[in-house]
Amino acid sequence: MSTASHASVVWRTTVVVHRYLGVAVGLLMLMWFGSGIVMMYVKFPEISERERMAALAPIQWQSCCRIEERISDDDQVIRAQIETVLGTPALRLRRPGQPDLLVDLAQGSAMHFDAERARTIALDAATRIIGTAAELRSAEPIEQDQWTVGRHLRDRPLYRFSFDDPKQTALYVSGTNGQIVLWTTATQRFWNWLGAVPHWLYLTALRSDGPLWTEVVIWTSILGTFLTVMGLALGIIQIRRSSISSYRGLFYWHHLAGLFFGVATLTWVVSGLFSMNPWGFLDSRGRGEQPTLQGRALRWSEVRQSIDAIRTQPVDAVSLTSAPYGDRLNWLAALPDGRVIRLDASGREAPLSETDLAEAAKRLAGSAGVASQAMLHDEDAYYFGPHEPAALPVYRIVLDDGTRYYLDPTSGGLVRRADANGRWHRWLFGGLHRIDFAGWLRSRPLWDILVLVLMLGGMGVAATGCWLALRRIKSDIRGLFHRTTGP
Repeated sequence: MSTASHASVVWRTTVVVHRYLGVAVGLLMLMWFGSGIVMMYVKFPEISERERMAALAPIQWQSCCRIEERISDDDQVIRAQIETVLGTPALRLRRPGQPDLLVDLAQGSAMHFDAERARTIALDAATRIIGTAAELRSAEPIEQDQWTVGRHLRDRPLYRFSFDDPKQTALYVSGTNGQIVLWTTATQRFWNWLGAVPHWLYLTALRSDGPLWTEVVIWTSILGTFLTVMGLALGIIQIRRSSISSYRGLFYWHHLAGLFFGVATLTWVVSGLFSMNPWGFLDSRGRGEQPTLQGRALRWSEVRQSIDAIRTQPVDAVSLTSAPYGDRLNWLAALPDGRVIRLDASGREAPLSETDLAEAAKRLAGSAGVASQAMLHDEDAYYFGPHEPAALPVYRIVLDDGTRYYLDPTSGGLVRRADANGRWHRWLFGGLHRIDFAGWLRSRPLWDILVLVLMLGGMGVAATGCWLALRRIKSDIRGLFHRTTGP
């Protein structure tokens, strides 16, 4: 076979593969573009800790704090938290290797949940969450649904309560610790069926199997990448063969639009692949920084003594959560006005100082050197909010190897970490997928205009490609039928 004939066969094979692959994968990419536009404005349902705190009633210290439940003084405590549950102060205790324990601090005994108790919790919190009185429309126990699949594993079983308020709010109460872990509205649910669910291929039946879902997303992304690269290659070759596109009609516009928007399409599908960290490509694992910051493990005896001390001079709070730091027991108190303050073991306010944070930097660095450390009052390239501004100020620590740590100056807790792989992930996923290479690019409405133009262009390429491929395949099938059956 001559070189020209060989090249012709390769060309025709590439065109046919691109055509047939373009039908299935092109429709998938069309869905990705459309759902991506929705996701620009509607997030997947979740609640922040601040939102959850706002739905809590103040702790009633006057009926606190009896603990008759048998807990060994030497038991290690990962976290202790006091909040109001069913109108009474309750202690949530998390210990290694054991299920969470919830203790009624008025009675001293363990609290257990059933549908009726969960219903009482939901009705009590509904007015604070919804903002107005609402009738309960339905209640049911669930293991998971579309909005909790893959999440809240420690909180299961869950109880879902739907209300007849104008927003059609649904509340989810944990059957293990009595916390309200999520609430959704009809608007959120509707738009997420057009946004995050199709974009992430997040159907409950598929997402329930985590490894299978991961493989499906990775391989569909690879197919999308292959289709896009093939389309760009064909388009560029056609430009080389003619000073202007040799196509006419809709083919002409698909060709030119593919060349113009194809690069943006390629960056989106490749960065979407990177978001899944395929086969550990950009694995970024911590080195146990949080235990390093906290120091030695807490014992139940010192937690109990601290609770007894705080009870004598109680703070007006809706939540009190243990926050050990540097071998010392401290607490974070969430106040009714939304502020969070730090207390020492006796209940006195004890804000972290710059010296405390500098000592934390030494503990995190270990044998490595600290290149810089300072309080950050503005977002930087690795600490920012893609949709909403990140919480500031934050204490930034940069090690000699480039690893970055961002500490909450109130609690001293680690809020973000960026090692070498984390920094690559930030650019290969965040930069390419969200178009946020710089702060000015995230400013709105500039970001909206830029991303919408690119999204709509990609949708146009995918839509015209699917239509042309379907039309040509129909013609191919008709021709094959005539050749097979004869006149």
